[in-house]
Amino acid sequence: MTMLKKKLGFLVMLIFVLVLAACGEDTGSSDGGSSGSASEGGEGTIEGLPDEMVWSVYDVGSGGYTEATAIANEMTKKYGTQIRLLPSSGGVGRMQPMVNDMADLGRLGDEYQFAFEGNYDFATEEWGPQDVRVVWAPFSFLGFVALADSGIQSIADLEGKKVPYITGNQSVNLKAEAALAYADLTWDDVERVDLSDYGGQPDAMRNGQIDVTFMNPTASALIELESMEEIVWLEMEEDQESWDRVQEIAPWVVPSPMDNGAGMSEENPVVLMGYGYPVVAYADQSAESMYAYVKAMDETYDSWKDAAANLHNWHKDNILVEPYGVPVHEGAIKYFEEEGMWTEEYQAKNDELIERFEKLEELWPQVLESAKEENISQEEFSDYWIQKKQELIE
Repeated sequence: MTMLKKKLGFLVMLIFVLVLAACGEDTGSSDGGSSGSASEGGEGTIEGLPDEMVWSVYDVGSGGYTEATAIANEMTKKYGTQIRLLPSSGGVGRMQPMVNDMADLGRLGDEYQFAFEGNYDFATEEWGPQDVRVVWAPFSFLGFVALADSGIQSIADLEGKKVPYITGNQSVNLKAEAALAYADLTWDDVERVDLSDYGGQPDAMRNGQIDVTFMNPTASALIELESMEEIVWLEMEEDQESWDRVQEIAPWVVPSPMDNGAGMSEENPVVLMGYGYPVVAYADQSAESMYAYVKAMDETYDSWKDAAANLHNWHKDNILVEPYGVPVHEGAIKYFEEEGMWTEEYQAKNDELIERFEKLEELWPQVLESAKEENISQEEFSDYWIQKKQELIE
């Protein structure tokens, strides 16, 4: 973490404190923020579990917020740990409190991949490659859903229709672009409607602002919509040619059947895109605290697994363990080793990813300096950085 970012963190401290108080989900109380055996107000203890934690998550109404709330409530009951949720609709907004040491971890979209590589919103002089680590990677789903009376039955029907684009959320927007590609469509083939609120899409669809919503089927806002309106999912069946186009844009997503979200059932499952939707922390978060966090989730799983439709995917038997684009945190590895889930192959892949970051970290100040010498503008810097990275590392 650079000194500049720490100074920025200090300057925005008061703002975030106010946000925490207004928007955060306070699920317990404690005497302070020290790490130790969190126990006051709870019935159990785990060595290393902080007395207080802040989790950066998606905005209110999203599936991620609902899931985090359920887990936080049960961890507080058992261990007395005070947990606050800091919601944001944008990828940079979720990363900001983490880089400023104001959040211990984040339930992040694909911005964790972008941040690690310094791509998209992080290909700026203020950001660059971020030393993040995956702590826990549940499987999740995304897809297009429309109102049944709209006449929209397939992704191909979205041509010329109003499709949401969430400001500052490259993770969702890139996957929406990939889903459009399933029907050989691009953003140029639809009417892009910029929205600032991911969780507000169902309301925007009901009032006609957009014709379709792109969300996790377990989002509370979508479940609420289904209680008022009949909805239809735009399926992504396992057609090779269609999925080749999808994975050319987002190679980490796969065709995945789902049957327990809004507008679907065991009798009527829907094939959407599935992907890892992980809990992420910076590498400098202590192994002890991250191990304790994972251990606490494992021990409380039975108490929160039925609180939201997708929470069964948080079980240790269902998560993604293999390193995929971003290294796994050493605290999580300790847990995986104890459970017999970690392999020599996984360790080798993890070591390669850590080595890659070391190269990125070494290259970054060199590129900053050369950009300055060559008078590269802020508008040109992103392409300049990506080009240099490809030349020297890829």
